[in-house]
Amino acid sequence: MVQQALQRNPILRIAVKHLFSKKKQTFAAILGVTFGIAACIFQAGIITGIQTFFIQRTIDFSAHIRIYNDGKKNKQSILARQHLQTLPDWQQIEGLSFANSPVLFAIRNQKNSEESPRIRNGYQIMEALEKDDQVLGVSPFLGSQVLIRAGVTQTGARISGIDVDRENFIFNVQKYMTQGNINDLKLINNGVVLGAGLANTLGTKVGDYVLIASNKGTTLEMKVIGINRTGVIAVDDARAYITLNNAQKLLNVDGAYITDINIKIKDITKAADLAPIYQRRFAYKADDWIKANEGVFAIFNAQNAAIYIVIVSMMLVAGFGIFNILTMIIYEKMPDIAILKAIGYDNQSIKAIFLTEALCIGFIGGVLGLILGYGVSVAASNYKVNIDRGLLALDYLPINFNPSFYFLSFSFGLLITALAGYFPAKKASEVDPITIIRGK
Repeated sequence: MVQQALQRNPILRIAVKHLFSKKKQTFAAILGVTFGIAACIFQAGIITGIQTFFIQRTIDFSAHIRIYNDGKKNKQSILARQHLQTLPDWQQIEGLSFANSPVLFAIRNQKNSEESPRIRNGYQIMEALEKDDQVLGVSPFLGSQVLIRAGVTQTGARISGIDVDRENFIFNVQKYMTQGNINDLKLINNGVVLGAGLANTLGTKVGDYVLIASNKGTTLEMKVIGINRTGVIAVDDARAYITLNNAQKLLNVDGAYITDINIKIKDITKAADLAPIYQRRFAYKADDWIKANEGVFAIFNAQNAAIYIVIVSMMLVAGFGIFNILTMIIYEKMPDIAILKAIGYDNQSIKAIFLTEALCIGFIGGVLGLILGYGVSVAASNYKVNIDRGLLALDYLPINFNPSFYFLSFSFGLLITALAGYFPAKKASEVDPITIIRGK
């Protein structure tokens, strides 16, 4: 079949003949395209795979929208609060002095009063949210920094007081339990679930007891009933789940005290639009999940930019290799070009011959690159890495096998090889056969 195609297409036959006349150079050019495309596929797969893993985990265990009390800003000075009301309206101004008054009030080093992070009427807000058709679920949350001690080892942590049923419904906490069951928090009055990294730091296992101390001076002895591992190290190293009731006891607050309302919505793409609506409606700060993780996404954008630069650079190197090989072929085949022109091949036909050579290199190298890229990606995805430091904890590398990576890499490889072959082909088409024959 290939032989018949070569016989029917003299331009293809001549192009193949030229390529086989320089086997080593042709093989080197094909390898350049092969490794370039394979590297494109592997790098795009591993970087986007890690990013997708992080985003999926963030979506799973983080609120799509978080409502919380961020405290008051731009507070009035003590003097303004105490004395403004004693002056006529026309004399009142913001600040530390008063118009047309012989008295100048001033204060130095004003200290802010401690603001409670409590959300007032939190359960009423939750009821209103649950009636919203766009809300999938709502969960109350009480978070605070605590000190956890196991034996002689102690460390800081962030306690997460939760309504177990609500939290498990909207965040599927049980999915990330490596030991124990999250529902045991409802059965064991003094139970605590530790993040995997936190448990490792404390040297504790299921069944051990730990002491949890709050900044209010309250200490509770609690039994470790489970280990939770999300794969996000910052979370696993610091978070401990207890019931909302125990968190309220630990902080010496009443049963209506919560610091956050976590919301899962049906369409996650609407989170950025709904957050400001809820903020205006309930007069508390509302952040969507993208804003809450904007620092990480900025890193991802920088990574993607670096990947594109590396990929383009590698393909350009492969393109220069093809350019050099075709230039050498043209230089050595000048007599052949002169003969082809003498027997009737026009400039377009000569150009087509050398463009065909470039595309043959690109096509063969591209196919081999797809095979190699897929093979390396599969091997990497099955290689146990056991990474437990940095941003994510990974047992295996999460590789993204998105077909678009393969299609775009192959297309980009063909485009680069076509561009690399165009200029030598153009030069070959402009050769004057009479000058070459006279030179011989």
